[in-house]
Amino acid sequence: MDVLLDRDRLRDALATLRTAATAFEDAAEINDTLESAIGTPHGKDKLRDRVGWFEANWSGNRKELIEKVDGVREGLRSILDGWDQWEADATAQCEQMTSCEVQ
Repeated sequence: MDVLLDRDRLRDALATLRTAATAFEDAAEINDTLESAIGTPHGKDKLRDRVGWFEANWSGNRKELIEKVDGVREGLRSILDGWDQWEADATAQCEQMTSCEVQ
């Protein structure tokens, strides 16, 4: 049985997941900046209040998403670390076998 594993693509996915988690983590700060930028045009604060409402409602969801993304990242990191270790061990064993055969 052959196992094909494109570890470069998995590492790219790992980096993408980290970027996604960072974006979720930074969203609250971005929202604060947005609320400040909106201000109170024409003395009205309804739009700014809606942006704040959206942030408050998504805050809990965002935390849950970050946890799930981090869980996937940990699993992916474990897979990559396991395969990297297996490859290093297999390479060392092959080198030992080859050096024994040469003598």
